[in-house]
Amino acid sequence: MAGPRNSKATGRDMVLSLAVLLVPVVLVVWFFTRTPDSPQIDQVDWRPVLAQARSQAGYPVLAPTLEPSGWKPIKARYADRGQTWVGDTVAAGNRWELGFLSADQTYIGLNQSDQPGRDAFIDAITRSARADGSVSIDGHQWQRRVSDDDRTRALVSSQGRSVVAVVGDTDYRVLEEYVQMLRSS
Repeated sequence: MAGPRNSKATGRDMVLSLAVLLVPVVLVVWFFTRTPDSPQIDQVDWRPVLAQARSQAGYPVLAPTLEPSGWKPIKARYADRGQTWVGDTVAAGNRWELGFLSADQTYIGLNQSDQPGRDAFIDAITRSARADGSVSIDGHQWQRRVSDDDRTRALVSSQGRSVVAVVGDTDYRVLEEYVQMLRSS
């Protein structure tokens, strides 16, 4: 047998009860389905660092003549041999690095150094990538390299007294197009 019926119950009470149940459900769904904000990555003015590198490095420093369309410069640094490089690491040679985020948000790094022990430099920059053929770009031979997990690709070339590595988690075509933009003046 059912108990006595509340004669004062109304449609308004039913809507309030339903709201009490639905509000937490809506909040949980919103919280777990919203897209997190992308971290803000600041652009850098890389041209003054390039000028410093070109005046101090003692080798022809490469850089793009123009910023690639839609790419964002996010890293530019130079250190003379013996200076602090990253953290408490000391640069083993005159070292230049320029990093961009491509239009599809992939990091592309240009790394150049005249440090002794080029193999150690190349292994560190390319994640110990293995040789994967070669390509000629603007009269220079570039060795293709690919990491063991097939994620990171690099183009590596000796340029006078220095070695250059252009690295990114992208295909060789993107790296080759970027290398075609590089000049030493």
